[in-house]
Amino acid sequence: MRVMVRAFRRARVPLAYSQGYHPHPLFSFGPPRPVGMAGMAEQLDVRCETPGEPAALAQAVNAECPPGLAVVAVAPLTRPAPAITASVSSASYHCEWPAEHAPPGAAIAALLARRQIVCSRSTGSGTRTSDIRPGIYDLRWTAPILSMRLALTPTCYVRPQDVLAELTGWPDEAIRRIALTRTGFIFDAGPTPEHHATRDPD
Repeated sequence: MRVMVRAFRRARVPLAYSQGYHPHPLFSFGPPRPVGMAGMAEQLDVRCETPGEPAALAQAVNAECPPGLAVVAVAPLTRPAPAITASVSSASYHCEWPAEHAPPGAAIAALLARRQIVCSRSTGSGTRTSDIRPGIYDLRWTAPILSMRLALTPTCYVRPQDVLAELTGWPDEAIRRIALTRTGFIFDAGPTPEHHATRDPD
């Protein structure tokens, strides 16, 4: 957040600010990523005082961004527009499968054949259980990458770590060592895609 605010300010973008004793730019990111997870397609809402040409805005901000961080696209929104978090229905992820383990093709098929997958999660008020199977929309194995599309809504939020745990049976320590990357968001009306798996011939 701090990096993007500085880049927009240095690019002289006419940002809109909140009211009150400590005004701050009206920035709003999409759903947060878990600690340690990389992101390749994060989205950001920015409110400006005056409209600008999208391509020129992206170019100006990118000139002020540090290496490795870039604005890839800018699009105007018509107000009132829902927040990113309220609009996202699912997210895509991928992870590099550990070379020392067998390919997960058979495990994917077995997981998706289950009618129910109940996971437990510790919260501040105790332990909560939920069925994550309705929120697993897609699992794809294309060696050496396992790709996932999982629900990401307030009523159905499926963590990729939970899917990996159910898929492999590995302990938490092994799951935490797998590098996960969120590769994008899907914006639609709801979980309509068919649940399916694909894998290469191996």
